[in-house]
Amino acid sequence: MHRRTVLALLCALSLTACNGYFGSGDDDNGGGDGGGGNSDAQGIWTGNLTSDTLSLSMLVTPSNELWAMSWSEGFSQVRRMTRGTGSLNGKAFTGTGKTFGTGDTTVETANLTGTVTSAASFDGNLGQNVTFSSSFSSQYNDAFDLANYAGTWTGRDSISSSSVTFTIQSNGDFSANSQVSGRPDTCSINGKLAKASSGKNYATTTFSFGSATNCLSQHAGASMQGVAIRLTETDKQPLLLIMATNSGQSAGWFAYARKQ
Repeated sequence: MHRRTVLALLCALSLTACNGYFGSGDDDNGGGDGGGGNSDAQGIWTGNLTSDTLSLSMLVTPSNELWAMSWSEGFSQVRRMTRGTGSLNGKAFTGTGKTFGTGDTTVETANLTGTVTSAASFDGNLGQNVTFSSSFSSQYNDAFDLANYAGTWTGRDSISSSSVTFTIQSNGDFSANSQVSGRPDTCSINGKLAKASSGKNYATTTFSFGSATNCLSQHAGASMQGVAIRLTETDKQPLLLIMATNSGQSAGWFAYARKQ
């Protein structure tokens, strides 16, 4: 009897035998979005704004919480940060969030849309016609090591009129001083980094700001929570990205820095 005929008869007795030979309808060939299922948006995504000339760095957690920051190392500036949540229908990502600018600019509502190919590409719109194109960073799946964040980092943040320097200890404790225009002294920032509960290669962070004498009124004495990402890049010092908001998401703060 023909071999396929025999196996077809075995289907009545063993579903496993059929699936093993003919293939499972749930098989996605390792892409995470096959068989009519949804793509997976989680990951560290790096790319550019297609509506501007800025770099884009984005984290989407396993629960589809999105953190995105646009910045330019060449122009020593950060531009905006978006925090939101979304969901997937096939490859289509939709969600809502808030966008935060530099200084004491107004917080705006963000309608998030995009097209995701699991562990490959994420292109879309962060609201206000801020469009982007990004690629998945395999560093998202690397083992997390808090000690890699330890050291001195210098870059720019969303409130300073000059560079900002971070000092991070091996246990995750950190401090920074940001010079706000028109203030007599630097605005102090003190907090902690910790391993994310997801186990993926990013940190969560909590920190607080100093007094209104040296900090913006919306930040003075406030506590914030967010995420931190450390990335390695060819021929460059490691890159640190921090994005955070207060609990009501009425104020945000974000920064990039290079290890010194």
